[in-house]
Amino acid sequence: MAWGPFNAGGGGGSSGGTAADISYDNSKSGISAANVQEAIDALSVLTLTIQAVPAQSGSLTYTGSTQSPTWKGYDSSMMTIGGVTSGINAGTYTATFTPIGKYVWTDGTQEAKSVSWTIGRAEVKNVPAQTGSVTYNGSAQSPSWSNYNSSQLTIGGTRSATNAGSYSATFTPTSNYKWSDGTTTAKSASWTIGKATGSITLSARSLSLTYPKTSGTITVTRPGSGTVTASSGSTNIATVSVSGTTITVTAKATGSATITVNVGADTNYTAPSSKTFTVAVTLVSKTLSSNSWAVIKAVSDAGQGANYWSVGATKSVTINGKVGATTISSLKVDAFIIGFNHNSGKEGSNRIHFLLGKISGKFVGLVDSSYSSTTSTSGAFTMNTSNTNSGGWGSSQMRSKVLGSASSPTSPTANTLLAALPSDLRAVMKSCTKYTDNKGGSNTASNVSSTTDYLFLLSEYEVFATHQYCNDAEPNYQAQYDYFKAGNSKVANKHSATGTAAVWWLRSPYGFSYNYYFCAVSSSGSVGRYYASYAYGVVPGFVV
Repeated sequence: MAWGPFNAGGGGGSSGGTAADISYDNSKSGISAANVQEAIDALSVLTLTIQAVPAQSGSLTYTGSTQSPTWKGYDSSMMTIGGVTSGINAGTYTATFTPIGKYVWTDGTQEAKSVSWTIGRAEVKNVPAQTGSVTYNGSAQSPSWSNYNSSQLTIGGTRSATNAGSYSATFTPTSNYKWSDGTTTAKSASWTIGKATGSITLSARSLSLTYPKTSGTITVTRPGSGTVTASSGSTNIATVSVSGTTITVTAKATGSATITVNVGADTNYTAPSSKTFTVAVTLVSKTLSSNSWAVIKAVSDAGQGANYWSVGATKSVTINGKVGATTISSLKVDAFIIGFNHNSGKEGSNRIHFLLGKISGKFVGLVDSSYSSTTSTSGAFTMNTSNTNSGGWGSSQMRSKVLGSASSPTSPTANTLLAALPSDLRAVMKSCTKYTDNKGGSNTASNVSSTTDYLFLLSEYEVFATHQYCNDAEPNYQAQYDYFKAGNSKVANKHSATGTAAVWWLRSPYGFSYNYYFCAVSSSGSVGRYYASYAYGVVPGFVV
């Protein structure tokens, strides 16, 4: 221990020295001082030293409100605080501390010291996920997200889309947030737009292919661009091909087939359930009776009748109704072909000529109850109601009252044979231009003129290729029918008694001086002349 000089000062001490003269023991204080006064001064300085700069105590996490840190080592009696002492957003801030009065830092200075403090990011626990479903509707759409708060996360990537499919959005924490793993980089989240339900609409649910129409089309309407396919349930009847949305059906044979249509899925639509349509095919049969009258007409229109059928071929017709003065109920009589495009230069082309009738293969004429007797009854099967051929065929009551020859098949004169024919036959009947003596009473060429008929009787020349009794000028405009040219029998039987031969009328008036006759075919099959008021057999012709 070393003691320096010590001067207590005053008090009558005998030393007479000052504090500066008093020795002291510095073995424990470590203060380098020459005397007590210096030691006192040094002790004073040591007491005012701030041993450590304050530091943040604990941690802060972003709350959205203003926050200030807690400070370790901060004594407001020793220092002042400044700089940034509070904050809202996550981040690092700088506060300052400045000693006051005689307080100093350990380095002896009183300059402000900067201290960093932080507010940490709040935690986002889960990456957002799509909630609910989105279905394609042709417009841009965005999904709904669970766990998504725009103040916490910034959305990026593919946020909206139009087409069905899978997409990827991204979510990045905003400046005040972080993921639960502590990262702040973007995380991906998948979302989808589902396909809409597909559908099929057909332009028709059935298709008819009737000769000469051997193909037809059905159009498919569907949303999207799914591939259209089709298949036939009976390829022997009809086959199909597809181009885009058009289905073409091709006839192969008479019958019916079911066509099944499918549409595949595409980007935006599911594959719908299949749909079907039916196709009815009617092609030409070489058996005349197997064909409808519509098909027969189509073949005739094409001028192809002779390529399918032959003269003499038959098809059944049902007569039902009042014919003149006679009622005929559901009588089945065969019509048979007597020529193809007969005398076409005069009578019209693309026509098949028929006679009505045959029953069970026998040539017949329609007869009424007055057969083989004279009668003045209007509508009896007579050429006229009196014995005259005046006006010829054109003005005869047979033409107007019995046959209804000149009336339209679609609106025939009531109580005529034309009206008693079935509607499917009347629908295909064509007019025929016939040349006949339409004056009567003389063999004058100018008597021959034309009429337009849907039902007609044959002339002498058309049956026999003669002009024994008819006007000599008629053959100039007529031709013998192939059926009779081939030598087929001219004997007609009564329709009501097929074992009994009958006289049947021709439309040719007697062409010489007597004006009370019309030509007819005798019961033996020869040409003759008969009184106009007598009722005889009626064998009508027509063309299709």
